[in-house]
Amino acid sequence: MTTIANFEAKGMVATAVDAATEQLLDFLARTVRRESVTGYEDTVAGLYAEFFESRGWPALVQPLSETAAATAQGTTSTEPRVDARANILGYYRHCRPGTPVVVLNGHIDVVPVLDEAQWDHPPYSGVREDGSVHGRGSVDTKGGIAAALYALAALDEADVDLPFDVAVELVVGEETTGVGTRAALEHIPTRLGTIVLEPTDGAVVTVASGLLFFTVEVTGRAAHTSVPWHGVDVGPKVIEIYQALTSLGKERSARLTHARMPFPSAVPLAIGTVDIGGWRAAVPARGSLSGRIGVMPGEDFDAVRQALTECVDQVAAQDPWLVEYPPLIRWDNQGLASWETPDADPVVHALNEGRRRTGLPPKMEGMTAGCDAGILRTAGISTAVFGPGDMRFAHSPNEKIAEHDVVEATHILANALLTWAEDVREPSV
Repeated sequence: MTTIANFEAKGMVATAVDAATEQLLDFLARTVRRESVTGYEDTVAGLYAEFFESRGWPALVQPLSETAAATAQGTTSTEPRVDARANILGYYRHCRPGTPVVVLNGHIDVVPVLDEAQWDHPPYSGVREDGSVHGRGSVDTKGGIAAALYALAALDEADVDLPFDVAVELVVGEETTGVGTRAALEHIPTRLGTIVLEPTDGAVVTVASGLLFFTVEVTGRAAHTSVPWHGVDVGPKVIEIYQALTSLGKERSARLTHARMPFPSAVPLAIGTVDIGGWRAAVPARGSLSGRIGVMPGEDFDAVRQALTECVDQVAAQDPWLVEYPPLIRWDNQGLASWETPDADPVVHALNEGRRRTGLPPKMEGMTAGCDAGILRTAGISTAVFGPGDMRFAHSPNEKIAEHDVVEATHILANALLTWAEDVREPSV
């Protein structure tokens, strides 16, 4: 076996990554061509299982229907095809009982395509053009998964033996409930740490705001539109609530900041849908708006819920109708936790050193997007987010990822694992 500290070994790993570049990018394109929208992850799961099986590495299929997480989350009633879906849990070389484990986590489900007319290529084409791989899931997160798998392949090519096992958990349902990662935690509850392979443009993400999803429902009174004065129109009332919530979001954005999240808002409050009325010849008697409110690390979910509730109540208090028929606030998830990992944590150090050994400067950031890192940190797992690609292409028409970014991330991940192995074998005093 190759000794980790051997500089020649590090060069061998880098050479192996470069030699496998075309194979890596072809594999990524093939995974993008599998239309693995949440609920149909089985369309691509087999391709990932084959990666491990072709190398003789252990790979476990973890049926979602057999996990406590599925039952606890009510997934059988809220997500489709539970009996057909499974996580793929693969290992680098071997799975040794009692051996510490480092985990690479990526989700194999993608969001639906609702805007195909705006795409330059078919959404699941996997076309390689202009230095990018195009298609839904390329950046979120099949590019990161491909980089992780081929980082391990490069270590294997260089005959590197690691002092810990490396598990790759390829999970379902991240885009909805996070049930796949919750289920994976049942299989590997204790781990040295986890790298979540979301697109960060190569940055090491150590902090993220969380979020709560909400819906506000407003009731009016219907009337024929020829005599609208006999009804109570919910339209202006919904708009007032919308404006009040927007103001709340601005106030929170100005007050709640973080040095690693220098965005217009570290805790975005955004309304995603507004629904008013239902019949053109009737005064709108029902209306609703749904959105998300960001939660800073250290903030209590109940305090954030209370702030939003008070905002809506203040609008209602100024309207005699809403005093009698107050808006109903519904919380549509349990809350995705905010999280922060110390800079000195082994997973952060390994990734930072991985960048340095790849010839790149430090790049540490925060993010406002929710992902499964919040689940892992809540479970007490050392976690950082890292992956190739720009988040702005995720969930968007013409989703794509630069091939250079994928290859670069492969080098960084391989170097990060080498660093982590050295740290485990020679812990600092």
